[in-house]
Amino acid sequence: MYYADDVVKKLKKSGQIAIFGAGIMAREVVACLQEELYQIHIECCMVSDLKGNPENVLGIPVLDFAGAEPILHKDTLILIAAVDKHLVSMQESLSQHGYFNVISLTYEKDLWSLIRGNVYRESRLKQGQPYLTLEEELQTSVLPSITEAQKKTAGIYSVRCHVDRKIQEDMAQYSWEIPIQAGAALTEERICRLCDNCGENISHKNRQYCELTALYWIWKNDTSDYVGLGHYRRHFEITENLLEKLKVSDIDVVLTIPAYVFDGVGNVYRRDHIWEDWLIMMGAIRKLFPEYTQAAKELEAGKFYYAYNMFIMRREILEDYCAWLFPILFYCEEQCAGDRDAYQGRHIGFLAERLMSIYFLYHEREYKIVHARKHFVEK
Repeated sequence: MYYADDVVKKLKKSGQIAIFGAGIMAREVVACLQEELYQIHIECCMVSDLKGNPENVLGIPVLDFAGAEPILHKDTLILIAAVDKHLVSMQESLSQHGYFNVISLTYEKDLWSLIRGNVYRESRLKQGQPYLTLEEELQTSVLPSITEAQKKTAGIYSVRCHVDRKIQEDMAQYSWEIPIQAGAALTEERICRLCDNCGENISHKNRQYCELTALYWIWKNDTSDYVGLGHYRRHFEITENLLEKLKVSDIDVVLTIPAYVFDGVGNVYRRDHIWEDWLIMMGAIRKLFPEYTQAAKELEAGKFYYAYNMFIMRREILEDYCAWLFPILFYCEEQCAGDRDAYQGRHIGFLAERLMSIYFLYHEREYKIVHARKHFVEK
């Protein structure tokens, strides 16, 4: 096994496993654990109240606590499968019913990223395609002396916003990141020394473009040899020592572990967002960069994509990527119409995640792409 080996061993050795939840997240967890790589038997999906829930999740019966009691032991391993905001209440509900052998697989949790990442890695290897990790490549490659890295530069940015929640976790391990305030043109409040409204910028578009206003600023104003983008709650699990090694390696691009979506990338976008936006994006690709059309179709029909608009890449690749990405986004901005709430108003950022996946799907044989774990700050 590749990622989270200790947890996977626990899953495989457990006498009984049940899922707590019956929604979209539970569907994804069930589908993932039923993949050939895992083949884990699941007794049932448990819920607090049957009302409003399906009778089954991909063939797994949905039961309330009373219905599950004759089937489950109190030491049954329970996997919480839900969005993060429900985690605490679900943990409390389980403990009240005597279930304490619990693993959380909420959407943003690092563990869920690793569990589904194994499926992607296995699928790549079965297709005879490489799956490279940053740690493995830097450990096995013959690298020049670290002092040579000092001749190259790396600008890895962490995007912040004035409305961000306060973080309790110690962020000292990410001291190599450069904080940048996105959307600085929309407020007089300052939380970072560096803001995205100086130099050539599109800071005023932040409500639709999200972290991409920071990306645009980096493209137009940063000159580092390696350039990266993360978020105030999402960070690449990279040490300063690994970053120094990266600067003298032959690695072109560092991406996050791809997100697994059982129903398919296109179908999930249709479910969660505005489908017309997707169609406009596909039209933009056909009009502006038609050679990427096949890669776009493959992504739409596939089950994996690179989420979060996170990356580290060589400067020359960033230049090419942004020169491709932003014309498509500007086209979509002009064409996507209609009233939107604040969430769906972030459509340009949502489209960009899928566009980044299309770009690297198209260039995967050209660039040396490796994967790095991300850490999500939960509180």
